[in-house]
Amino acid sequence: MDECDLLRDHISQLITFLNDLKNVEVQIDDKDQVVLLLCSLPLDTSLSRRP
Repeated sequence: MDECDLLRDHISQLITFLNDLKNVEVQIDDKDQVVLLLCSLPLDTSLSRRP
């Protein structure tokens, strides 16, 4: 699995988690969802390197 696949899987899992919360009527506004996503990403510098 390459880095793109790992990132895609991670985001998919986060979306599933947020949808599960929504299903039990827990509301998280869009800005907080973005913060959750950004904070959950690994601190891997290879994602920020420019070719």
